[in-house]
Amino acid sequence: SHLLTLYGVSLHISVRHQTSPDTACNIIVLSLQRPSSYSSFSPPQPQPRDLSSLSEAFRKTRDAHTMVLLRLSSSSLPKLRGSVTHVQFRGHATAQITSHDELSTIIKQFPPQIDYAFGYGSAVLRQQNSNPSSSMVDIIMAVSDPYQWHDENLVRHPDHYSVMSRLGGPSFVTLLQTSFGAKLYFHPYIDLNILGSSETRQIKYGVVSTSDLVSDLLCWDHLYLAGRMHKPICQIQTTEYEDHDGNKASKETKQTVDDAQRVNLLAAVSSSLLLLGGKSRQSSLTTLSMSELYTTIASLSYTGDFRMQTGAEDPNKITKLVDTPGMLDLWELKYADTLKTLEEIGLLSMTSDKVEKKIELNTSDVQTRKQLMTYLPARLQTYSDSIIGLDGHSNIHQGSIVLKDQLAKIVAPAARNQGIKGIFTAGPIKSWKYALAKFAKGRLKT
Repeated sequence: SHLLTLYGVSLHISVRHQTSPDTACNIIVLSLQRPSSYSSFSPPQPQPRDLSSLSEAFRKTRDAHTMVLLRLSSSSLPKLRGSVTHVQFRGHATAQITSHDELSTIIKQFPPQIDYAFGYGSAVLRQQNSNPSSSMVDIIMAVSDPYQWHDENLVRHPDHYSVMSRLGGPSFVTLLQTSFGAKLYFHPYIDLNILGSSETRQIKYGVVSTSDLVSDLLCWDHLYLAGRMHKPICQIQTTEYEDHDGNKASKETKQTVDDAQRVNLLAAVSSSLLLLGGKSRQSSLTTLSMSELYTTIASLSYTGDFRMQTGAEDPNKITKLVDTPGMLDLWELKYADTLKTLEEIGLLSMTSDKVEKKIELNTSDVQTRKQLMTYLPARLQTYSDSIIGLDGHSNIHQGSIVLKDQLAKIVAPAARNQGIKGIFTAGPIKSWKYALAKFAKGRLKT
C-alpha cells in the first residue's frame, strides 16, 4: 500500500471511509515530523512517464519548512515520531444535484484514456437562484496523451469540434490545447444521452494534459484549474487503461493528481489567511469565520478575471459557492485535513460556537506569516518580504495588496487568452452564444 506524506512537524494519520457513492473515497493522510535524516532523504520520482518533469516542481515547492505531499511506499518511509489520531467522515454531499452515475455515464462516451475527471458548476452542485435544467453540466477530463485522445475523439464525435479543428486534425487541436490560454480545450453545448436512456443533457467538457493539470496545481501557472479545484467538485470514477508500454495508467496517475491537489489546497488556505490578515485591524489574535475563509479561497481564481470586471460572470457567484445550502459542508470536508494539519503545527486553532466553526490565529505575527508564505508556490515566494510585511501592521496591509496584485497577474492573462481561444476551439457561433449566456448571468444580475 502507499501512504501520503506531509512534511510538517507532527505525526498525524487521518482516515476517511467511503460510505456511499456521494461521499469521499478512502484516504490515509500522514502528517509527519521531519527526522534528523530528512536532509538526505530523497523521494522517488513520479512513476507516470508523462509526469517525470514534475519531480523538479515538487522539489521547488519543498523547502526547509514547506509541507509537501508525495506518494511513497511504506518501505521507503523514514522512521517517524508522533501520535496517531482517527478522524471520522462527517456527512454527505447534499448539494450535489447530478449523480455520480450520470457523470460516469457521460465520460464513458469518450475515449477511455482519461486519468482524472471531475464535474463542477451549477448543474452539478446546487447554487442559489440558479436553474440546473437550463445549465450545462461542466466536466474536466485530464489525459496523458492529448494527441491520441483527440485523434480518437474526432472519430467518435466530429461534431463536437469546430470546422477549423476538424480540418486541422488532432495535431492542430493538440497545439491549440497545450500552447495557448490555460492549456484547456473546451467543447460547449454538447448534447449527450444519460444513463443509456433517451434523455439527454447538455454539457461543456474541457480536456487538459495531465502534466499541465498537475503543474497548475503545484505551481499556479495559470490558477485556472488549480483555482477551480480550490472549490468543491465531484470527482468522477475513471477506468484503468493500458498506456503505450502496456502498463496500467489511470490509477497511478490519479494518485499523482491527488497528491498535487493537497499541495494546492494548502497553498489556497495559506494565501487566503495572508490576505485576510491584511484586512484585520487587530494587532493580536484574530477570529475568522469558516465562511469568511472559504469565500476568500473561492475568490482567489477570480482575482483579475476580466469576466468579473466586464459583467460576463454572475457578480454573486463567489457568495453562492459558499452560502448555498449544503455547500458549506462540502467546503469543510474538502479542507478538514489541511486545517487540522495547520492546527497541529500551531499556526492556528479551531474553535466553534452555536453557529459555526471559527479559526483563531495571530495574523500580525511575522513568524506566522513567514510560515504561511512558505506554503505558497515558488512564483509568489519571490515577493515574500513584501507580502509578509516585516515592519508593523501598515506593511502587513500593504502585503495583502501585493499578494492580491500578484494573483491578478496570474489569473488575468490566462482567463483572457482562454476566452479568446474559444473562438477557435468551439467556433464563432458557439463562442458568441456562450458569451451572451455569461452576460445574461452576469450583467443582467447587477
